[in-house]
Amino acid sequence: MNRRALLASLATGWAASTSGCLYSLAGTQNESFQLGYVAVHNSTENAHQITIRVMRNGTNVHRSTHDVAGQDGAIVESAIPECDWGSTPGRYEVAVRIDGGDWATESFQGYDTDGGDCSVALAEGRLREGERLDLGYRRACDYDNPPDGLCSFDS
Repeated sequence: MNRRALLASLATGWAASTSGCLYSLAGTQNESFQLGYVAVHNSTENAHQITIRVMRNGTNVHRSTHDVAGQDGAIVESAIPECDWGSTPGRYEVAVRIDGGDWATESFQGYDTDGGDCSVALAEGRLREGERLDLGYRRACDYDNPPDGLCSFDS
């Protein structure tokens, strides 16, 4: 067997053997979940206006603007909107804008749900000095002590 034929057969075998794995990874990205908490913490010395937008399945389900004081010693002020987007599971996107600037977005791509508390996502951002925003998410089941302000879906 010549070298090109060998490489071609190896590549074909690899693609065939991993196609199921790649498909299952793509399937994970389609999981729906509940959004149980959104917060943006202001860890800077300055006050900022923080706008939060929540979309579910491409539809705007929440938008609010919060005037948040700067950090005072160990006390960090936060923008925590009401959970008016409801308990409907879906594909969520959370966007945050600081002082009318550009939107920073977390789209929860590849979010892995395991059922129960792991089907509830919590989005958190932290505004740092230099107006750098870190925005990310965790599953509710990943917290030992869930944050104050966690949405209640009992009703």
